[in-house]
Amino acid sequence: MSERSTVAARRVALVVGGALLASAIVSIFVDPHMRGPGMGPGMAPGMAESTVFVQIRLFISTFNVLVILALTASYLRLYRDLPTRFTGSLLLFSLALFFYALSASPAVQLLFGFRGGTGLGPFTFLPDLFASVAVVVLLYQSYQ
Repeated sequence: MSERSTVAARRVALVVGGALLASAIVSIFVDPHMRGPGMGPGMAPGMAESTVFVQIRLFISTFNVLVILALTASYLRLYRDLPTRFTGSLLLFSLALFFYALSASPAVQLLFGFRGGTGLGPFTFLPDLFASVAVVVLLYQSYQ
């Protein structure tokens, strides 16, 4: 492994490690049952199971937001050094991913008073998990 690859792997490990830690903190301390406008007390049947899925989704979506921010910063540096249409497209792509991840985050939805259902079970968070893998690969490639 070359020195450049080692440095890239370390940077990715640092970003991923920090994002994992921050995501764990957010998913532990954000209550997925915060009441928004017009929400009554009590839990519906099956709410305990859905709480687990919401917390998993909260963890993964927070991770995505943080890693995509690092990716966007990396593409911004690249665009400053090499302002081509391709690097501009990479920057726009990462910004679009960032806004997707931000709007899909249960934390942001709860912040604005929306409490969506989780009737899809694990399919509630699987798309975010796949996006996480893609973003980590892009981040590693951008540090190469």
